[in-house]
Amino acid sequence: MAKRRGRRPKGEYPEKKRVFASRIREDTWETLQWAAAKSGRSFSQEFEFRLRGALDGDERIETTFGDLKTYGLMKLAAQAIKSMCDLKNLKVHWTADATAFDDALEVMTRTLRAFRPITAPDLVTGSPQLGSPVLLGTVREIQAADPARPLSKISKRERALLRLQSELGDLVDRPAHLLKAKDRRRKGKKR
Repeated sequence: MAKRRGRRPKGEYPEKKRVFASRIREDTWETLQWAAAKSGRSFSQEFEFRLRGALDGDERIETTFGDLKTYGLMKLAAQAIKSMCDLKNLKVHWTADATAFDDALEVMTRTLRAFRPITAPDLVTGSPQLGSPVLLGTVREIQAADPARPLSKISKRERALLRLQSELGDLVDRPAHLLKAKDRRRKGKKR
């Protein structure tokens, strides 16, 4: 049996047995150091705490929503409802007002239609109703989000867009494909 080297692990995870070496960006390192100092954990404990939290979060999402893509689409639909419906002037929640509910339902339907699969390369069986510039703008922001930017240089909104980009995966480019197919169909009718 090999003799153990180094000091015994302390803190929340005393059963640590594996050594993990990885390279991370400088801004991530600094953010983890700051978080460790704030929480009173060692750097290693903070790293594991954050990693486990992210893994647990993914598991909760999959248990609740089925998968990350569905979760991402539902978040996008909720954002679309928030930005496109006049929710601020309601005296009750939108689910208790028939007009607001119908508006929200239409916005949600348009959001989901924007990600509808194309059944054939040149055939669009339904309209990609990105009718709102707000939704189209949000989709474009998600597509343009840059995961390589330093954490210290991005806003909370940009972090949220990066999470949506990750959750949506390959779906993030689907509205662009639908709009291109719609344009091709429109051009074909004009001839």
